[in-house]
Amino acid sequence: MTAAETQFDAMAQALEGAEDVTRGKLFGHPSLQVKGKAFALRYHDELVFKLGRSRVDDLLATHPEAVRFDPSGKGRAMKDWLHVPLSLGVDWLAWAESARKFVHDHA
Repeated sequence: MTAAETQFDAMAQALEGAEDVTRGKLFGHPSLQVKGKAFALRYHDELVFKLGRSRVDDLLATHPEAVRFDPSGKGRAMKDWLHVPLSLGVDWLAWAESARKFVHDHA
């Protein structure tokens, strides 16, 4: 099991008891969803969170290793999503909870 798989599974186990949180797929990759809408994603060997455009802007300023999520690879990034390398070493569960709250409040 990769580090991303381990971290994603730990987040999933911690959040699955929260209201309306389920596992699903987004772009063929494992995701966590609230009310059927994805808020966290394991994309290859990294993690992706839907945090909202302003929060993503703030985090990009302080975490230059992270980038806006661009699953197409063609320069069409999703403005609400942040693609984060595991080497960043942040509190992943806190980021996932923040993403869950953002999506829950905007679903």
